[in-house]
Amino acid sequence: MSPSKYEIEEAMAVECLSRDNGVIVVPTDTTYGVVCRLDRLPAVERIYELKGRDRSKPLIILASNTESIFPFIEGNRDVVTKLGERFWPGALTIVARASSKVPKEILSGGTTVGVRVPAHNALRALLALLPDGVVASTSANLSGAPTPKLMGEVVASLADKVDYLLPDCDESPAGTESTIVDVSGNKPRVLRAGALAADVVLSFLSSRPTEL
Repeated sequence: MSPSKYEIEEAMAVECLSRDNGVIVVPTDTTYGVVCRLDRLPAVERIYELKGRDRSKPLIILASNTESIFPFIEGNRDVVTKLGERFWPGALTIVARASSKVPKEILSGGTTVGVRVPAHNALRALLALLPDGVVASTSANLSGAPTPKLMGEVVASLADKVDYLLPDCDESPAGTESTIVDVSGNKPRVLRAGALAADVVLSFLSSRPTEL
C-alpha cells in the first residue's frame, strides 16, 4: 500500500528535524510554532537567530503525551500530572522546575521550563515519532510581530528561513495562545491568560490544596 499524503509529510518533517540544525514550522491547537529537537543545539541557536528572539526569553517544550514530559521536569510532578489529566491535550502551558536533561540553551539562564501537550492530532503523531517525544518550540513569527493566525502569514515571514512547514492536516490553529501557569513555587501563578480560562485552572488547583 502506498503511503498517504500525511505519512509522506510526516516523514519529511522527521527527516528535517533529524538534522543538526533542522527547524520546521508546525500547527498546534493554539497557534503555529517553530520547533526543533531538544538535542540539536545548532537548531536551537538557529531558532533564536531566524526570529531575532531575545536570548533572555526561553523556549518551551511540546510533548506527545504527559509521560514524555516527566524526564524534563522535577518537583511538583503530582501537580503536573493532575493538571495534565484535566487539561491536556489542550491550551495550558505549565511552568515547572527544569531537570538536568533540559539543555541550558533553551532556558535562557533560568531554572524553569514551560511544557505542554497540544491538542493537535497530526502534531502529536509527529512528536511520537521522535526519540524523546518532544520538541523545543516558540511562536512562528519574527520577534515583535503579531502571532500568526493563518498559514499564509507564516509563509510570508518564515518560509525562506525554515526547512519545512507541516500542513494543518484539517486542524487549523484556533489563533489564541495558550494560558501559562507557573507551578514551580509554593503557590501557582498565572503568567499569561490565553485560550484556557485562568480562573478555571486556579479553581481546579485550589480544590486540591494538599497536592501543592
